Amino acid sequence: MSEASVSSDTLKPSDKLCLSAQVRHRAVGADGVLVHLQNGRVVVVNEVGLYIVQLLQKPITKGALCESISSEFDATPQQAESDLTKFLSELDRESIVELPKGVDCR
Repeated sequence: MSEASVSSDTLKPSDKLCLSAQVRHRAVGADGVLVHLQNGRVVVVNEVGLYIVQLLQKPITKGALCESISSEFDATPQQAESDLTKFLSELDRESIVELPKGVDCR
């Protein structure tokens, strides 16, 4: 798991997140395949998950992610935040997402 957990509800909208430098991803049709280079784990995500992973290539705030998801997928802000929190928790368990440490993650 990353040094600072992103899985809890204590993550503020202003907190920045990014994809771990140890993760590579590819689009396969509408889905995405993520590979963690250090532990060899493979994670398959749906279209929304791939969209989020692509946004996480550069540090981005949780609030900006929620706004982007809500706009792109016509979801309410509350639904976008709820779903994003669950998804980030899953990514955190797989060491795929992290809090930037003052520099770009990738």
